[in-house]
Amino acid sequence: MILQRAPQKAAVHGTLETGSEDAPITVTAKVATGTSTYSVEGTVDGDQWVAYLKPSEAGGNYSITVTCDGCSQGNNTISVYDVTFGDVWYCAGQSNMALNLHHTVSRNKSLDLIQSGKYSNIRIYSMASNMNPNISWTTLKNATNTPKRHSGNLFFAMSATCYYFAESLTDIMGAAAPPIGLIHTAVGGSKAEQWTSNTTSAKCANVTLNGGSQKLFDARVKPFAKTTIKGFLWYQGENDMGELFGNSERSTGYACEVPNMIAEWRATLSKEPNTTSPEAPFGLVTLAPTGSEGHPDMGGMYAAQMGSYGNVPNAAMPNTFLAHAFDLGDPWSNTTCYGNGCCKNFTLPKCHGCQGFCDSCRATKFYMGAIHPRDKK
Repeated sequence: MILQRAPQKAAVHGTLETGSEDAPITVTAKVATGTSTYSVEGTVDGDQWVAYLKPSEAGGNYSITVTCDGCSQGNNTISVYDVTFGDVWYCAGQSNMALNLHHTVSRNKSLDLIQSGKYSNIRIYSMASNMNPNISWTTLKNATNTPKRHSGNLFFAMSATCYYFAESLTDIMGAAAPPIGLIHTAVGGSKAEQWTSNTTSAKCANVTLNGGSQKLFDARVKPFAKTTIKGFLWYQGENDMGELFGNSERSTGYACEVPNMIAEWRATLSKEPNTTSPEAPFGLVTLAPTGSEGHPDMGGMYAAQMGSYGNVPNAAMPNTFLAHAFDLGDPWSNTTCYGNGCCKNFTLPKCHGCQGFCDSCRATKFYMGAIHPRDKK
């Protein structure tokens, strides 16, 4: 596990066992290294507890033991080991963020470097989704040595965009690079309004709300409200290509949703003073040219992703940064074989002569469709 380094204070937090919330409870977190130990008292609110730790410089190897005095049943002590401090980044979005390393061009180069000892400062965590498995906090080397069906190993199942950001940041910072922790939560096919509360989405005209709106905000953003982080990474937009792009100044459409989402996420994770900054860095990725989902006006979406200003940071999106995607698309995406699903059934009427194409697709794991560019690095 990696917790956010000083000057911010990190926290450990969790949920009490059923029934415990009705009793007088004291939660204590004991933090220990090889040379020192200290304890902090936590707070309890309903069935939730949190203990804020002393700000700690980057590095170290800590153990943290949390004891619940007054819990009514079960084990009242839990410990985590091999904890270090560094910079924690939260990664979210839809399938282009969720796309795992298994399908990227640079994966084997990264694998070789990790196994040779490079990028040992990076650790990863991922929530299970429709494209990624659950990954508990782990080192990269451990992930590369953990077998995983379909992807080959656990490292290849991690979000590519999220990981390559940390890899590139480490390369740029060199010896000054701190430990970097990655929290990945993306869900393939998701829309912006699912990642935002309905109250916030309602600030923008021409945004369609339905039963799925707010669900990912509740399930994948709010659970990290007490997690101190360095910043956010966001890669999403294909599933909003058919909506109004709008204008942030006029409070309409996607261009209004994104700045308001950024503000809401920052506010959600910065309620406790001296934790996540209220102006935490927020990075975005524009859609690749192949990400239109068949809709026109990719230029309009680019502007909307930047709050309709055409650049970042701007008045609506302070302290943001952006990467333009010019990724490698699928060279087979528009062929008859691909479009008609012939690789699943050669007997279909339009599938004559498709076997060679399908054999090539199976042998080339780097390509999976036009809207999912693979050159993520």
